[in-house]
Amino acid sequence: MPLKTPDKSMQPVLKTTESISAAYRVVDDFLPSNLAQDLRSSVDTHFAEPYKHQADTHQVWNYWFVPNRYTYLRTSPERILGHANVQRFLETLRSWSLGALGLGQISWPFLSLYVPGCHQGLHNDAGNGRFAFVYSLTLDARRTLGGSTIFLKDADFIRSRLRVPSSSEHLCQSIEPRFNRLIVFDDRLVHGVERVEGSMDPSHGRLVLHGHIRESGPTASGGLSIGLLSQGIRDAVSDFLDENLASASVCHGPLVVRFEISTSGTVTDCRTVLDRVIYENEAIADRAPLQASLVNRLERQTFPRASSPTIVTLPVTFGGPLST
Repeated sequence: MPLKTPDKSMQPVLKTTESISAAYRVVDDFLPSNLAQDLRSSVDTHFAEPYKHQADTHQVWNYWFVPNRYTYLRTSPERILGHANVQRFLETLRSWSLGALGLGQISWPFLSLYVPGCHQGLHNDAGNGRFAFVYSLTLDARRTLGGSTIFLKDADFIRSRLRVPSSSEHLCQSIEPRFNRLIVFDDRLVHGVERVEGSMDPSHGRLVLHGHIRESGPTASGGLSIGLLSQGIRDAVSDFLDENLASASVCHGPLVVRFEISTSGTVTDCRTVLDRVIYENEAIADRAPLQASLVNRLERQTFPRASSPTIVTLPVTFGGPLST
């Protein structure tokens, strides 16, 4: 497994006790309130005093219309929010993603605006990232309706409800775009955006920063650098894949583990941070404990001694790389 050089701007990874296997996560009050308010104030300033708008500052919105799929306005966020504030948002998201998901590569976002008539049809973004992020700057008290992110639930709808009448709430999950709310979801999940209705005032529309998250390679903090850990990680992952070749060949998605290396070089406290591995054949899934197998192999690995412990976050992905 090739090891990628981690982004030097990443924050040190902290231990977490929570493993994520759900298809999505909602985080309210995501940004510090002062940063969230700064971003929203930039939006309000941009739309204020319409008679004073100039071409170089306001003719920046692309009306993105793709038949049966996308209808909304989008722009480069630094043109509205300022480069420094967008960078602060990304640094916060990267730090959160490394801690919560173990994935540290964040795409530069779009800033998108949905006024009445705008929506997204159902689709997935399987080639764009491991997870999508949608961060809302939408007013809580607004003069529009709609704009919720809609997911098809991760289920076999026919077999699971053969004798049970169902409606939309049984088939879909809807999440409202509240101010300072982050939604992160598996890019393979079928999703869309509910049509917005109401006031044409753009300041009351659905306004979101959005992009994609993917793996950035192993990261480490503490006594040992990734350079000193690379060979041991390669050996462990290579053995793990050899031991699980049949299972690994019929599954897709990321599995992330986090472990501590003691000063003596032994592995302690190895646990799963993220498991979004999906099997093409469900029968194999019952006989293929990839999670436990990877943890077991890492716990047998030895690394160099160091003056202080090291925490390592290791993403392993199945089903090939993402399209570029």
